[in-house]
Amino acid sequence: MIGRNDINSMKMLSDEQLYDFLGGNRKSARLAFDELYNRFSTKIFTYCNRILFDSELAEDIFQETFLRFLESAKKERNMTNVSAFIFRIARNLCINEKARKHHSFLSFEELIYPVSDQSYETKERVDLLETALQALPQKYREVLVLKEFLGMSYQEIAEVLDSTLPSIRIRIYRAKQKLRDILAPYIEENEE
Repeated sequence: MIGRNDINSMKMLSDEQLYDFLGGNRKSARLAFDELYNRFSTKIFTYCNRILFDSELAEDIFQETFLRFLESAKKERNMTNVSAFIFRIARNLCINEKARKHHSFLSFEELIYPVSDQSYETKERVDLLETALQALPQKYREVLVLKEFLGMSYQEIAEVLDSTLPSIRIRIYRAKQKLRDILAPYIEENEE
C-alpha cells in the first residue's frame, strides 16, 4: 500500500532523481512516474496539440511520448535534463507524424471549434491566431509554442531542440515577424 509520506517524499525530489527511481522497484517506479507525469503532462499535451492541431492525434502522440519515456528508464542512461528529454521525445513523434500524414492544408472541419462562452469577436481573434500559427513553417511554430504557450526560457528551448541559444533567439524573432506578416492584412482590415 502506498502511503501519503511516500507520495509527499516524491514531490520533494528533482526530475532527475525521479527518473532514477523509474528503474527501481515497482512501488517507487510507479510513484516516480506518477510525479513526473503530473509535472509534465499538461505541457506535453499542449505542445502536441499546438504542433499537430488535431486533439485526437495529439492525445495519441501524448500517450506514446510517456510510453517511450517510461521505456527509456529501462536503459542505462545518465539523465541530466528530464524536461528536455521528454520534450524531445514528443517533438520527434510530432515531426514523424506530420511527415507521415503530410498535413499541409487546413480542411474546413479543422477550423470549426466547439462553441464556448467567449464573445464572437474574441473567438474570431483566437481562430485567426490559431490559423496564422498553423500557417507558420514548423521550425517557427515550434519555438513559438514552446516560448509563448508553454513559457519555456530560451535556454530550455535550446536544450529541447538541441540548438544554440543565439539560434533560438533568432528563430523566435523571425517567428514573431512572420506571424505579424501573416496577421497584418487582417489587422489593417479591422482598423478600417
